[in-house]
Amino acid sequence: MVGAGIAGLLAARVLTRHFERVTILDRDSLPTGPEPRAGAPQSHHVHVLLTRGWQIMSEQFPGLGDALAAAGAHEIDWLGDVAWHTPFGQAPRVPSPLRSRACTRGLLEYHLRTALVADERVRVHSGAEVTGLQAVGERIVGVQVHRRSGAPELAADELRADLVVDAGGRASRAPTWLAALGYLEPPETIIDAQLGYATRLYELRARPDWKVLYVMGKPGKNPRGGVVYPVEGGRHIVTLVGYGGVFPPVDEAGFLEFAGALETPALRDVLAGATPCSAIHGYRKTENRLRHYEKLRRWPGGFVVLGDAACALNPVYGQGMSVAAVAATALDAALRAGSDEPFGLRFQRRLAAGNLAAFMTASSDDLRWPGTTGKVSPGLKVMHRFVDRIFAAATRSPELHLRLVEVLHLMRPSSALFHPSVLRRALLPGRER
Repeated sequence: MVGAGIAGLLAARVLTRHFERVTILDRDSLPTGPEPRAGAPQSHHVHVLLTRGWQIMSEQFPGLGDALAAAGAHEIDWLGDVAWHTPFGQAPRVPSPLRSRACTRGLLEYHLRTALVADERVRVHSGAEVTGLQAVGERIVGVQVHRRSGAPELAADELRADLVVDAGGRASRAPTWLAALGYLEPPETIIDAQLGYATRLYELRARPDWKVLYVMGKPGKNPRGGVVYPVEGGRHIVTLVGYGGVFPPVDEAGFLEFAGALETPALRDVLAGATPCSAIHGYRKTENRLRHYEKLRRWPGGFVVLGDAACALNPVYGQGMSVAAVAATALDAALRAGSDEPFGLRFQRRLAAGNLAAFMTASSDDLRWPGTTGKVSPGLKVMHRFVDRIFAAATRSPELHLRLVEVLHLMRPSSALFHPSVLRRALLPGRER
């Protein structure tokens, strides 16, 4: 397993059901506790865990919910606990079954990793950088490893494996590795909204009547948004977002000024009197990047790619960890169906079908913003108008809001928004309820 991030840890859990030994390699120096790590610079920012992702994680890691709760994670009802300010008004807040946990990425990653290494068949090696693939004929049989500081227990520079999984994230070098063996690099689709983050931890002065505050930007008018998100330790992550190169500053005065320029004063008011408890961290590597491995006609046996290494999404939509969880279940299903070749290419095609839906959600919304680069699909403006009608109607209809959030949380396919009951509420005035 290449990569000890969320995607790698979830896939590794699946692999323990199919292989006698699972070895996880990560170039980073992995922390011994629930801290951010250098190899995941986005760790400081909000990491939303969607309902579908949480369901999969809690199934794959029994006891995870209790462990996170004991460490201070919060249970979130994604309708009842969220003050969501859309461009069309505030969404209704009603109790719902759409729930997950809120905490820092570092805490979640730590508990997943701890649960994995409790299995004596699993080994995690930090400071171990995979530099290439080993092949015999048309099959990958292992990896080449550069031992950085922190990997003294890793005795070899080459490791053999029956299956190599690349979950190396946005920095994945799988295209280069494949090219070195004579395979084609995959075509890519890239949509970039020129989005940037700035994040800081705060202790709030007063306890609000919501757990999550989300203020959306308004395309064509205000490219600024933000979120206040509860995490362990009685703290909240405050992440500011700017589209089209309107990046939130990382100095205190600029950060607060940006927060005051959002569409509503709700987030600014939260920060009034709140106590900062971290530095301000920026992040700008946010483009949607879909690598079309499924389109390659020639593919080596014994190798698959998943997670951000295959489909990296604009993190503002909170899909990444949950899409990785869905990918792990797809890997499990593919292995249960049999690992005879062309297993790898079959899996990449299965994975692509799931990744495409998430990619379309993120990239199509990004294409609303001036300055976004990437190919515009025919009919996109019509789709934007339709989605706007749904969002507007959802502010007046708890039932429609539930359906919308079910789709966003991967609990229903996007086709659920075209159900006659949804169309009636969205397109016919006065029929929202």
